[in-house]
Amino acid sequence: MNTLTVIGLGAGDFNQLQMGVYKKLKAARKLYVRTVDHPVLEELSAEGLQFESFDAVYEKHNSFQPVYEEIAEKLVAATANEDVMYAVPGHPLVAEQTVQLLIAAADEGKVKLVIEGGQSFLDPIFGALKIDPIEGFQLLDGTSFSMHDINMRQHILIAQVYDTFSASEVKLTLMEKYDDEYPVTVVTAAGSSQEKLVTVPLYELDQSVEVDNLTTVYVPPVKSQEDALRDWTTFRQIIAVLRGPNGCPWDQKQTHESLKKYLLEEAHEYLAAVDAEDDFAM
Repeated sequence: MNTLTVIGLGAGDFNQLQMGVYKKLKAARKLYVRTVDHPVLEELSAEGLQFESFDAVYEKHNSFQPVYEEIAEKLVAATANEDVMYAVPGHPLVAEQTVQLLIAAADEGKVKLVIEGGQSFLDPIFGALKIDPIEGFQLLDGTSFSMHDINMRQHILIAQVYDTFSASEVKLTLMEKYDDEYPVTVVTAAGSSQEKLVTVPLYELDQSVEVDNLTTVYVPPVKSQEDALRDWTTFRQIIAVLRGPNGCPWDQKQTHESLKKYLLEEAHEYLAAVDAEDDFAM
């Protein structure tokens, strides 16, 4: 069985490309790339490197999942005749759905798979934003995440924000939990000579900022208690404190039965908030 090797092109320009990755790309007999829209490939193409891209597959479908599935199928089929190398942006195991599909195919015995390295976009972004991931962070897919995936107390990085439409979808999802004026930072080409950071109010995310396939949206952790109240985890933390060993004696002794009358009072307050169209009170 021939081998399919997956390798990462890194997160930025040619100067960031690891020497080992460069040598393997130059030595590949048959090279496929997910997309030609990457600064490293511009340099390699100028050097005479030959490769085939799957950009045409994107034009055939209206959503990403069938695109990824077709790419994976074509790569598996290509290994029937020879060893193949497949190059993707960043690191193969960070936000690359085609690679996950290839891993599944390898588990089923359909292909012999080798995954090589490549710098992911995470390290340059942490450096550009000057944040420490040990504080807690989430990496979300801008094409599929929901408000329920968000932990407002953590650093949030949203990938796959590549055009105005995807930026608009991300904005609308974030506005279900964050204030319209909440600051977000658009990071483009982190770590490269073209690095750019632009901070805007959330409501302007799809209006005044240019985005492309090297863009990541950063949402900082909430700092005010009022903002944190929008997050379900905050409610759970408050209850844990009140019911804990050093909490409120009144809360500690409450049961479902004892809280029935208060539940009725809160229900009336909620209905009043609905009538007043007071979203925060609700």
